[in-house]
Amino acid sequence: MKGKKLPSPNQGASSLVFEHQYSCLTGNMVAALIRMGYAQDQRVKRALEWLIKIQNNDGGWLCPYWKAHINDKHGCFYGTICPLEALSEVKKENLTKEMKRVIEKGAEFLLKHRLFRADHHGFKIINKSWLKLSFPWFYGYNILRGLDVLTLLGYVKDERLKDAVDVLLQKRQSDSAWILESTPVGRMQANIELKDKPSKWITMIALRVLRRLSSGNT
Repeated sequence: MKGKKLPSPNQGASSLVFEHQYSCLTGNMVAALIRMGYAQDQRVKRALEWLIKIQNNDGGWLCPYWKAHINDKHGCFYGTICPLEALSEVKKENLTKEMKRVIEKGAEFLLKHRLFRADHHGFKIINKSWLKLSFPWFYGYNILRGLDVLTLLGYVKDERLKDAVDVLLQKRQSDSAWILESTPVGRMQANIELKDKPSKWITMIALRVLRRLSSGNT
């Protein structure tokens, strides 16, 4: 599917929840729609089926219609975290064997990279910006989003989470809050919180991640 001509707008979200066939945007849309109660909508189901279908061989995801990915073989962290987040919103009793298989492969993709390290060259940091705690996420990736999705999917005892958890704990402030280190200020209709200030959103997400890890439950 790589390099395939971009479908016309008439074949986009109006008929299928695909957002021009980007796995990151499709994953975000599906996750949001499931949260709002549209899990049984056929368009949402078909979008999930599409995400499952296009999973990369290495367990990650690439955007099959984006020219920048035509020659890529390695999964994209941005394109991977969003489909996994969408699948994390599916009720456990509704997960099919195929969904579970896809989740396992996708989770392994993130875990073998310790959520932010190359799986070769001495596990060097892939992108230092991924260590910054940002919100809202949109299509982006950072260690907190990775931890949130993986722990929600039940990966709470894997030792390969340790590097990311250590970074998260190091960023905890003396008052037990976390700072908003990155945010698209000025790019939204309203700014949610102030950059470089204690963040209720980051703190809430960090605490629920740590709760899952300590309790062993999702």
